[in-house]
Amino acid sequence: MILDRYLGRNILVTSTLSLFVLVAVFSFFALVDQLDDTGRGSYGVPQAIQYVLLTIPRLSYELFPIATVIGSMAALGMLANTSELAVIRTSGVSQLQLAYSLMKTGIVFIVISILIGEVIAPITEQAAQQKRSVALTQQISMKTKHGFWSRDGDNYINIRKILPGDRVEQIYIYEFDKDHQLKSTIYAKHAEYSEDRWLLHDILKTEISEEKITNKRYQNAEWEALLNPEVINMVTIKPHYLSVFGLISYIDYLKANNQDDKQYIQAFWSKIINPFAIMAMILLSICVVRCEGRPMGLGQRVFIGALLGISFHLVNQVTGHLGIVYGIPSFISVCLPTIVVLSYVYYRLNKRY
Repeated sequence: MILDRYLGRNILVTSTLSLFVLVAVFSFFALVDQLDDTGRGSYGVPQAIQYVLLTIPRLSYELFPIATVIGSMAALGMLANTSELAVIRTSGVSQLQLAYSLMKTGIVFIVISILIGEVIAPITEQAAQQKRSVALTQQISMKTKHGFWSRDGDNYINIRKILPGDRVEQIYIYEFDKDHQLKSTIYAKHAEYSEDRWLLHDILKTEISEEKITNKRYQNAEWEALLNPEVINMVTIKPHYLSVFGLISYIDYLKANNQDDKQYIQAFWSKIINPFAIMAMILLSICVVRCEGRPMGLGQRVFIGALLGISFHLVNQVTGHLGIVYGIPSFISVCLPTIVVLSYVYYRLNKRY
């Protein structure tokens, strides 16, 4: 118990410091990237800073595995350099027992990660995208499981399906008069954006008055609206921004509407495997620290930890994209890197034991 607390405290401190540094560096580059958009609409430097600050929880969640391997490498490396790790081993603590102690610390990281990724990040990320969209375009827009919503003057627009190539399907337009009374509704089966304008197809227009309701049908019609595809892309829900329950709900919605759900299924499995990835990175540090026999500086260990973490992150991204391109089941393409690392750790620990 004393050893668990001692190891846990050291790893917690170094991992937290690593996460803080990583988030600071990535946030700086994100801010530099956002500064390119300042000057558009009402999007200025304060809005860019606010956007970056709101995306920090999502960024922290994504960087957690990298931070844990750097922190674990640094903590175990410091113990090894001061011979404390050797004393722990010679006192009868096996590598499996050491791994078990680190797994207890890993559980703490997993709980924190789940709290950030499932509760905090989805809320702040949606707020960030919403505020950025409004500032850049001066239009109130949002994306829900019931489709894309936007306000265009006195009109409210609902688009149920967003397709590649600036094409949309199932468009509902609600027109209000100056007294905020609904005067007409327009439904179009599909539309495409070309030459700075929308062209609607298969249209049903319902005009509402105090005396009667009139339905009119049109084959094609131009739609003069401020809405453009860039606005839609700004607030389209990114798969990795949603919580697990949000992903499940949205995947059900996409299936019910015969839309492509591959990216969202992949994001779902990424959420499921993330706790195991954190644990794998912590346990990997035992193998790396114990494999080398000569003394190594703290800077070298941090560098190796960063290299391992970033490499793992990149491999995860590559296998995920390959899974979508080549139709590999999401469970395999997303989970394979973590399974490989855990298998390697299991083999090395049992071999030495």
